[in-house]
Amino acid sequence: MTHYALLGGGRLARHIRHYLCQLSLPVSGWARDPQSALNTHGIDDTRARLRATIEPTSHVLLLVPDAAVPDVIRRYQFLQDKKLVHCAGALSFPGIAGAHPLMTFSNDLYELDRYRQMPFIVESGHRFGELLPGLPNPHFEIKPEHKARYHALCVMSGNFSQILWQGVVTRFGSIGLPAETLDPYLRQVTENFIAARGSALTGPLSRGDKATIEHNLAALAGDGLQNLYQAFLEFHAEAAA
Repeated sequence: MTHYALLGGGRLARHIRHYLCQLSLPVSGWARDPQSALNTHGIDDTRARLRATIEPTSHVLLLVPDAAVPDVIRRYQFLQDKKLVHCAGALSFPGIAGAHPLMTFSNDLYELDRYRQMPFIVESGHRFGELLPGLPNPHFEIKPEHKARYHALCVMSGNFSQILWQGVVTRFGSIGLPAETLDPYLRQVTENFIAARGSALTGPLSRGDKATIEHNLAALAGDGLQNLYQAFLEFHAEAAA
């Protein structure tokens, strides 16, 4: 019977544990806490706690920081007695299968349906059903040598949009507009993109309105967003060529 052990105490571990519990899949958790590693005799029992955690499990998900994965495997070689899966988006590790959840994880936990819709990007050569049995998620294969580029694109589409939106909201405040003014617009922009993909662009770039674009650039003089606007103009022109 499938029984998961989650190694890590961060946001991803919290979300994955919540999801597995919602699916009624057995799950155990372990996180290294230097403040509580000493037992009542003053001995570091980290290794013993980890052994006890994974003993009844079949699959171990390494949800520690990406750079820590090799060190964890080196320190605790007994982990290799289990089916090991890491969730790093950009990296690959010899002998460990990778399955990256393509999702953003907030401080708040999600409803079951949102987790079910989350795609997993699996390194080619591994079967999703063997790595994460019991999960009904869509899944797609990727060659390990493409993972760095894949992750860079994810960061740009998700994180960069957040940085841009936060910058716009801040500037709305400077001209007397509350942050929530932008909410319906951003919600519809997102829905339009999902529905129409490449044909969802609106505004002066889509209609080639050079006069409005020049006014926009002039209005942003002295603001770092002017350079960003210009960079997007150039990227759009290159993509459309």
